[in-house]
Amino acid sequence: MKIKNLIYLTAIASIILSSCTNEDDHQELPTNLAISFSTTIASNTRATGSTWTEGDKVGVFMIPQGGTLDAALASNKKYSASATGELTYDSEDQAIYFPSDGSKVDFVTYYPYTTVANNQIAVNVTDQTSQESIDLMYAPTKSGFSNTTLGKVNLNFTHQLTHMVLNITKASNVSLDNFGVKLLGTETKATFDLATGTLNVTSGNTSGIAYKVVDKGNNQLQAEAIVLPSTKLGDDAAIEFTIGSQTFKQSLAGSSLNSASDYSYNVNISDNDGKPVVVIGQATITDWITVLGDDINIDPESGTTDPTTGVGETIFTETFGTVEKKDNGYWPAINEFTGWDNSTFTFTDNYLTSDYSTASVRSTSTMDSHVWFAAGKDAGLQISGFNTTGYTNMKLSYSIAANAAGNQNTIQVKCGDMTMTVPSLEFSGINTYQTVELSNLPEGITSIEFISSASTNTAGYRIDNVTLVGTKII
Repeated sequence: MKIKNLIYLTAIASIILSSCTNEDDHQELPTNLAISFSTTIASNTRATGSTWTEGDKVGVFMIPQGGTLDAALASNKKYSASATGELTYDSEDQAIYFPSDGSKVDFVTYYPYTTVANNQIAVNVTDQTSQESIDLMYAPTKSGFSNTTLGKVNLNFTHQLTHMVLNITKASNVSLDNFGVKLLGTETKATFDLATGTLNVTSGNTSGIAYKVVDKGNNQLQAEAIVLPSTKLGDDAAIEFTIGSQTFKQSLAGSSLNSASDYSYNVNISDNDGKPVVVIGQATITDWITVLGDDINIDPESGTTDPTTGVGETIFTETFGTVEKKDNGYWPAINEFTGWDNSTFTFTDNYLTSDYSTASVRSTSTMDSHVWFAAGKDAGLQISGFNTTGYTNMKLSYSIAANAAGNQNTIQVKCGDMTMTVPSLEFSGINTYQTVELSNLPEGITSIEFISSASTNTAGYRIDNVTLVGTKII
């Protein structure tokens, strides 16, 4: 699961590996040992939590390198997660072994485990009682592994659905008898194709989705729903609140629900002469993608709503694709790499030395593709090509790690011509990502730049999962 917010999946044998910070390990792997996996779940990468639950079931396919699911060597094998993230086969008949002839293989993995027919998974979000069972994540890989090469299986799990959260605060004198929240006018059924990684919505199923409501105490409630993404919701799409005998609707017509996005709204319920007043404000999306929206006021006396003046959208996200070393064994520099997620944007190092960028795109045995700023070098990564006209409340987030002790504010950030203030925070560990979120970006920016100074960068830094979001005025 990567916008990073993501799961990193590393194939391991039943032997202990020494840690490696920069390059892949190569060790002999006995052919008679079943493959097991270890995982790391970044903060807030699952809708239902940031860690595995003991016994979570994952489906694994092993296919010949470059092959298809139809030619799978192991199909939909059931692996179980421990609380610490290890994945092991459920039973001996579910164990996966590398081919004994040394041929290379790929892995395709998904969560939660279910029946697969013709490479298809049935998706139904009508019942929100057990959200873990509908939190669909998918991880394809194009890296080849065999019984003679032990390396990282770069499986970046990404959410395929949309998470919606209402953080509700009510006045102490407001009674919430017969309280409920529904999402109306959105489709509830789909199929997911594991071979192509595509979600295909089945139209004609818009019966409504009841949010799962939990009383948090101290006049706080939380309503959650995992729903199907949509590029444009229909005219009937709305959030409906029921309080006693009254209902209040907030239209979502024309809005988008992006996959891998976690929409979160703050809701305040107050009292007006004995009648409830509902205010929805500051729609955000946490570590997956962050989306901001203006306040929504509901007037229970008139039965009307003051619709939002903006729609939260993801403007840009970059995970730096999949990188491979050049023929000479070196990682591609910024000015050489071509595997950007956003091929229409321009990626530049404004601190070139003899037409060569000291910033590069690379991966390690434990970290997938990212930008590397070497210690003691002046280097930068400028991303140009944004069109932010009409956007407000913009936020920039990115993942950052250091190769030695350091502070996240060592890497400067410029949004347009403004140098942003990066909060001071030391790293909790070596090569351990932490997320930086920057608000109050200037409007109308067309570029974002990360800058490493030779005088301050004494550790070596890694940047990943760059995401820009904002509210689109409509």
